[in-house]
Amino acid sequence: MNLAQVSVPRFQSTLTSPLPGVSIDGWKNWLTMLEIQRLPDGREVIRPMRAISESGGFGSYDMRPRRLVELGYAHNLRYERTEAGRYIHTCDFLSPWTQDRFLEDPLAQQRAVARSAALYHKGLTSGELVRPKEASLAGVLAVLHRGGKGALKGFPNLFDETRALYEAARGAF
Repeated sequence: MNLAQVSVPRFQSTLTSPLPGVSIDGWKNWLTMLEIQRLPDGREVIRPMRAISESGGFGSYDMRPRRLVELGYAHNLRYERTEAGRYIHTCDFLSPWTQDRFLEDPLAQQRAVARSAALYHKGLTSGELVRPKEASLAGVLAVLHRGGKGALKGFPNLFDETRALYEAARGAF
C-alpha cells in the first residue's frame, strides 16, 4: 500500500458549549483565554496540560484545588506554604482520579472546566450569584474560574492576574 494514498482521519472535536446561548466558537475562545499564561515579562504562552501553577492550579486551565473539591474531583482541601513562602490551597484527588491522571488527561480537564462554568452559569441565571451590570458573562465566568465567589464579590477590585484574565476573556462570547 502506498502511504501517500492512505487517508488519515483528522481529530474530530466533540467539544460543545455547556452554556445555553453560547456558541461553540465563543466557548472555544473562552477556553483559549484560560489556557494563556501571562508571564511577568509580558509574554503570553499556552499553559502546558501538565502544569501546576504558582497558585496551585492544575492543568491547562489552572483548575484551583478549592473548585476541584467543590466539583467532587478532590477532597482534603488545605492551606499550605510553598517553598517560595507563598500560601496556596492543596488537595488530594478522589478515586478514580489522581493528580497525575488528571494532569495527563486533556479531556478530563475540559470536562472539569465545562462543568465548573456550567454550574457558575446556573448560579448567575438563578440569582444565587450576582453579575455586575457592567461586566460581561464571559468576563464574570473568568473571574469566578480564577478566584471563585469571593473574587466576584470583590468585583471590580481584583488581583492583577484576575483582572488580566477578566480583560482577556470578557469579549469571548
